Amino acid sequence: MQVLAQVEPGSGDDSRRVERRRVNTMATVRQPKQPSEMIHVVDISAVGCGFRSRWPFFAGARVWLELPGMEAWPATVVWFEEGKGGMRFERPLNPIVAGSLAAEIGLDDR
Repeated sequence: MQVLAQVEPGSGDDSRRVERRRVNTMATVRQPKQPSEMIHVVDISAVGCGFRSRWPFFAGARVWLELPGMEAWPATVVWFEEGKGGMRFERPLNPIVAGSLAAEIGLDDR
């Protein structure tokens, strides 16, 4: 399943669209001076991911995301509301790596 996602309004890059691929995996998130927390990653693209968490996050928070089989990757939480959120990677993932992660750990139906 492919889901098109648009960068949140007000980001200065409203016209950019990226392909997000559905996944279903747990990941670890670390915030500066905070203990690691587990989140449920629900979609991923080369530029970010969507997630669910029982712990609150604040828009603008810098985090390190650790996905299965991947080094910790710096990201910024873009939005978080009612247990759901999205983050943007500081450096884009290689699209092949993002697709591979979706195929290996997710529900990607391609």
